[in-house]
Amino acid sequence: MSLRFKKGRANSITPELLTDRRVQLLLGWFVQGDIETLQPVLDQEDGIRYPALDPIVDDPSGAEPFLESLVYNKILDKRACGYILSCKGCGAILSLEVEREDASNGDGPNPTFESKMRCRRCGSNSTIDESSLRPVYSYTIHPDAIEVASSMLLVKPLLDFLSERGFTTHSPGILTGNSDIQHIFDIIAYPEGREDRSLAIDFAISHQAHGEAPVIAMFAKSYDCNPFKSLLVAIPRLTKSAKLLAKQYGIECLETKDTEGLWKKLIRAIPPAAKMDFETLDVMTLLALPDHLRKTASIVCDEGRITARGVSDVTRRSRAVESGYLNQLVQMGYLRKDRGGRRVYFSVREEDE
Repeated sequence: MSLRFKKGRANSITPELLTDRRVQLLLGWFVQGDIETLQPVLDQEDGIRYPALDPIVDDPSGAEPFLESLVYNKILDKRACGYILSCKGCGAILSLEVEREDASNGDGPNPTFESKMRCRRCGSNSTIDESSLRPVYSYTIHPDAIEVASSMLLVKPLLDFLSERGFTTHSPGILTGNSDIQHIFDIIAYPEGREDRSLAIDFAISHQAHGEAPVIAMFAKSYDCNPFKSLLVAIPRLTKSAKLLAKQYGIECLETKDTEGLWKKLIRAIPPAAKMDFETLDVMTLLALPDHLRKTASIVCDEGRITARGVSDVTRRSRAVESGYLNQLVQMGYLRKDRGGRRVYFSVREEDE
């Protein structure tokens, strides 16, 4: 099936919508049963949030417009599930009252706010009569969208593909980096019980070639958390400069214009879980490496365990450059990375690791 997806019903899932990775991931969660209903919560700093969307919506204030666009396209249904009470003076949200399932009388939510509330922001006292009251909504997938989505999404069949090859999968998946920052990938997969063999996958979907941005984003996350393998699925393709950058960064990229080509490439790029293992850095492997990586790898082999600064002192290349090369070798599975106090050390992986 071509990735120029067939159109569904009017005002339904279109190829344009599916170039938005948020739509791909959200519909995948609904189709897989990971989410049944998106429920709102009140955050004192951000106002109304939909926590399930946190991994895919950078700004919580963008969640409602995003969901409303999907309602407009008949992909999601919405239902008033409660009300928010806002301060008349400054507009701050004072309270969220969500309907209890056993309290519905068939006429919609019935707010039961306190008679008077004090605004923490401006200090004014507000009552229901003096404040703005507006409904908040929960969202579910539109029944007619389920069948169409199932035939058009990439996330669910890719997760099925990985499961068939013996991987445990999470979408989205989270890896914690050396900086202690949690990085979100579209998919994390690993052999059962072997999180150290994590496969990190991100999607870049558009109607035109992608530039360097998705490659840089993938590298930044992978550099910090060092997954066993990083894979960027680019639809339809990367620009020439983006390809060169991906090669320099050690990010494997799959480019495809149709799903048939994608699955063929995935079979070659992702071995069965039982065969996800590290490579041995032997003489033949060293000779096969590019010159700039071979020089770095040889120094690590000679020293046994060394920092990027230590390699830089020998090669006379900058520490930042050597750090990049060392992390490429880690991502390729040839080196291991560990901390000793505040320093990061690199060493050769043993065959039985």
